[in-house]
Amino acid sequence: MLIGGIGISTSSKAESVSVVPPAPTQIGILQPATVLGEIDAAVATKLVQDELADPRLGGGVTAYVIDANSGKVLVDISGDQAMIPASTLKIFTGIAAMNVLGSQTRFETVVKRDGTELTIIGGGDPTLVSQTPENWRGKPPGSEQPPSIDQLADLAVTAIGETTESFVVNFDDSLFATPEANPTWPDQYIRTGEVAPAQGLIIDFGINDSEAVMKDPAKSAANYFAEALTARGVAATLGERKIASETATVLTSIKSATVTDIVERMVTTSNNTMAEFLAHHVGGASGAFTYEAGAAATTQALNAAQIDLTGVSIIDGSGLSRSNRVSAKSLVSALSYANSTDGTAWTNLSGLPIAGISGTLVDRYDVGEPGRGTVRAKTGTLSKVVSLSGTIIDESGELLIFTFIANEVPSGTKAGEAALDEVVKALAQCGCRTP
Repeated sequence: MLIGGIGISTSSKAESVSVVPPAPTQIGILQPATVLGEIDAAVATKLVQDELADPRLGGGVTAYVIDANSGKVLVDISGDQAMIPASTLKIFTGIAAMNVLGSQTRFETVVKRDGTELTIIGGGDPTLVSQTPENWRGKPPGSEQPPSIDQLADLAVTAIGETTESFVVNFDDSLFATPEANPTWPDQYIRTGEVAPAQGLIIDFGINDSEAVMKDPAKSAANYFAEALTARGVAATLGERKIASETATVLTSIKSATVTDIVERMVTTSNNTMAEFLAHHVGGASGAFTYEAGAAATTQALNAAQIDLTGVSIIDGSGLSRSNRVSAKSLVSALSYANSTDGTAWTNLSGLPIAGISGTLVDRYDVGEPGRGTVRAKTGTLSKVVSLSGTIIDESGELLIFTFIANEVPSGTKAGEAALDEVVKALAQCGCRTP
């Protein structure tokens, strides 16, 4: 999330939550209760219209709500209109990653050796950490821990064996092609650590122990690896950025958690770096690890899934670009696809933050408030932009899929978020069925 659009992260408990519910064990677990009558679209629309009139949201708010069971459209307020989505775009990235890359795919960081020259080669793992996986950015916990460079150093020392030689550690981050930052982003995004540069090798999301942004995360990763080797009795110094020689052989490697785990973490915590790396991999599956290729391949994957792309123009994987466009209808279509498919896209629902409990909704919806624990939604926030896209169980026990997007928020994003929450709370209390 951003303050004033300048790339400064807002404080959140999203990465410190200690309990996150496990993924469902079967598709369609959130089936509605059986209640006589149909949901009255006119009642639902009137309720939403009244709440969206909140001056904290400004003008031009769009909304789209369906009954997940029947697919009936309950609310359509300019649902086709192209809007700036902010981080709700990550729903698209997550679906594309699962469908294109595969649920069990892992990204590998490799060390090659040629004599006393070692090369650490990045495989585009966005979760590679230094030595503290229990504190790593981008959790929630409760799933597989990320690989660490300390672990890689342990493996390398074992593979090298007893030696008195001194080694040089070079690094290869060439998997991802330039540019390292999306051309549509303000420079502040990288400088402030809102997102890390797209380098094939990265450590700790590009943030050091002092919470400062690393100027060159790939170089920092290689330097940490050299120091870790030295600490284990194998003398090593930092070399340069270069590709391993043709005669170099694989010394050792480590692999990331699965794409399933990474997508869930990305959706829950709205981690921009995870999203951009996943999008680069989606592009790379068809030949180019770039922002442009990732956006094109994501669009293609959504088309293949027959997701409604009315009003959609994808520029990046995280939603940071103000040039992205989606419609409320398209996001509902994506979540409906995730809910109804028998494929891996379900991960994008199981990863949705739970109101008052997990992720970017952990500090919204207080105890006793409507929607707490029953609303699951992806948040989105940029300067003058707030959005919310997810699922809710209403008073009748029915599962609804919704998206609300406001692009003209006049009074600050916190106030806008609170106003959208009131819309959702109203829906949560709606007994909108006809007798």
